[in-house]
Amino acid sequence: MVEALLALLATLGALTATGLLVSRASKDRLLYLIAWSLTLVGISLALACMTVGFFAGFNGLLFRVVELGAALIAPMWLALGMVELIARPVQVRFAAWLFAVSYSVVALVIAVLDPLTSYKFAKALPPPSKVYQTLPLLLVDGAHVVAVLALVACAAVTALQASKRDQEAAELLIPVALVALAGVLVVTGTRGFLPGMLVPVLLGGAAGLVWYGAIRTIPVYDDEDAEYEDEPATGYETPPPPPPQPAPAPQPQPAAPPASKRGELRFPEPASEELRFPDPAPPTSVDGFAAAAADPAVCGQITVYTLLDGREEPFDRLAEALVQAARTAEPDTLISAVHEVVNTPTQRILYELFRDEAAFEAHRRQPHVQRFQAESRPHVLATNVIELRLGAAKVLPLPAPGGRSGQVTRR
Repeated sequence: MVEALLALLATLGALTATGLLVSRASKDRLLYLIAWSLTLVGISLALACMTVGFFAGFNGLLFRVVELGAALIAPMWLALGMVELIARPVQVRFAAWLFAVSYSVVALVIAVLDPLTSYKFAKALPPPSKVYQTLPLLLVDGAHVVAVLALVACAAVTALQASKRDQEAAELLIPVALVALAGVLVVTGTRGFLPGMLVPVLLGGAAGLVWYGAIRTIPVYDDEDAEYEDEPATGYETPPPPPPQPAPAPQPQPAAPPASKRGELRFPEPASEELRFPDPAPPTSVDGFAAAAADPAVCGQITVYTLLDGREEPFDRLAEALVQAARTAEPDTLISAVHEVVNTPTQRILYELFRDEAAFEAHRRQPHVQRFQAESRPHVLATNVIELRLGAAKVLPLPAPGGRSGQVTRR
């Protein structure tokens, strides 16, 4: 009876986690969330069959659902979701999907059609080694080995990247560790070595860890306050326009910049009103700018993105929407510009300058920034972040390219 009650509680918890994750996956349509949703579906079905078996007794059908859901589907698709989240080369992700789908289909067919032994079922959880023939056991063992290796490898890669000051990897480190732990619990609980009452506890805990780890990988938005309108291509927030400001005094326009040289960055030049420094007049000398930036301390960040081949255009659309949102929603962001590197079409550089540390932290929490990080991830092969502290500088009021400020420069 204790086993049945534990299984019932674990089933209710797993079904709740499954419903929440499936709802979020259907909203965000991220592939790794879809894979982890299938993991939770397998765990929930297995726990439901365990509950029935502990109350009324197991049979061949209940045993097969338990094994297929928790021992085969759950670890395999958990590892697939992890690879989809962590691996940046598209070839690795494609190979993972091809292997996971093929292996799951073949193993499911064999596990369903292969005859069971003459094991006499009761209300105790049947050990797989006494019910299955050799081939299904080998397929389940193979799924466990592949899942554990993939989870450990992804966790190690994430930890290594985080140690190299990769901001994205550092943010994913804890969720990845939780999901890897969930995979260990699933594999441990379905090997048939533990007492029956511990198995639903481990599977229920694994379901909770998968749900929590998945939610930690998704940027948090306030759905009631943030409204995304009139931008179907990117989904970025369009904040209300700021109150009208007095027109600034006309500034002399500088001469056109010289033609770009090989390896040179093309800088989209913000309009003069974008540079809101403490001094009403834009400083034009090193000493003047240093005095304006001294109180408060201006800081910045350079993010270098290496894109996957063929992903330049969708990334540029996301980056352009990011910069446009910063123009209207972030008054203390002094500069937000995206550059291309001449003769390196798969590289982009995002340069941002903030009035002070508080503005920098507020920028990180903006919904459009978090959405950009989530939606640009499938297009990015590698990321390098460099944080800046402003020293001596000279800034002139420059015209925007093409009559608009904050655009991605293309030629």
